[in-house]
Amino acid sequence: MKTPRPDGTLGILIGAGMMGALLLAGLLIPWFGKYDANEISADQILPPSREHFFGTDMLGRDIFARVFDAVFVDIGTAFAGVLIPLAVGTIIGTLLGISRNRKVNSFIGSLIDGINAFPFLIFVIALVAFLGAGLGSIIIALSLVNWARYARIARTRAVVVNQQGYVEAARTLGYKPSRILFRHIIPNVSSETRAYALSDFIIVIIAVAALSFLGLGVNPPQAEWGAMIKDGANIITLAWWTAVFPGLAICWAGISVAVFSEGLTKRIGEGNQR
Repeated sequence: MKTPRPDGTLGILIGAGMMGALLLAGLLIPWFGKYDANEISADQILPPSREHFFGTDMLGRDIFARVFDAVFVDIGTAFAGVLIPLAVGTIIGTLLGISRNRKVNSFIGSLIDGINAFPFLIFVIALVAFLGAGLGSIIIALSLVNWARYARIARTRAVVVNQQGYVEAARTLGYKPSRILFRHIIPNVSSETRAYALSDFIIVIIAVAALSFLGLGVNPPQAEWGAMIKDGANIITLAWWTAVFPGLAICWAGISVAVFSEGLTKRIGEGNQR
């Protein structure tokens, strides 16, 4: 009797459900919640209660409202910080993989290897410090650093795809190079880079929070998970909730993507075995 394999569909549904619930809360709570995320009050450093589900911070602001007000700030920044490098790196890497120009391959290949040689977070911090604090600077820095990782994956995959029979057949039939590139090569290359993007999304979420923790993210009073953890760390022994709940939000977002990614990987593996 065969032992049934875990179904990747369940992981996909759980991961998507967790992320969907977080996004829905981030959409509804700031609009319909009892408190404004930036409203200062005299109810300072109150523990979690019926009145304030996640307690309040040093300025009397409701942490429950602030945690969910920050959802689209953190998730949106991380999404842009993955999507732009994904698109740019996939195209550049694919073009390198099929190009026969050795000088261009050597130059851009050395650039890719040079960027990837630096520790990711340190490089991003240095760029944001140079560009100036803010979400725009974070997205630009992530894009300037991260595209090289996608390009390396795409270049390796493109070399293999470019030698496949269906690509050679398309050239024999006289199809235009642009059609071969965008209809036959890039779709098969991007499957690899998209798979990497799911795991990379977790790293980028943490990077965005870390930059805000260092004071390089959003400007006050805008709520952001990393900045909230930084503020809460100063009074962690007095009011643990000020840092714990933003941290749990980061964990929830990361776990949801990890579960979704694992489920998708299993689903693809199941499809390949059939």
